[in-house]
Amino acid sequence: MVTKFNVPADLTIEFAEILTENELTNEIIGTTDDNKLVIEVEYSRNERDAVNELMDLVDTDEEEEEE
Repeated sequence: MVTKFNVPADLTIEFAEILTENELTNEIIGTTDDNKLVIEVEYSRNERDAVNELMDLVDTDEEEEEE
């Protein structure tokens, strides 16, 4: 499975640490208009917990921006 994340600059290190700890295959494929990195992550079913952790990290940041 493959999913894409829009990662803000201030979360790049924490995002990368999760990728590295879980040995997830990933690639930076571009940037968004608001200067977020677009990162594509490949994963298998047994790596879903790590991907959910990445989703939570990015979603938490987006919720804080809205407040």
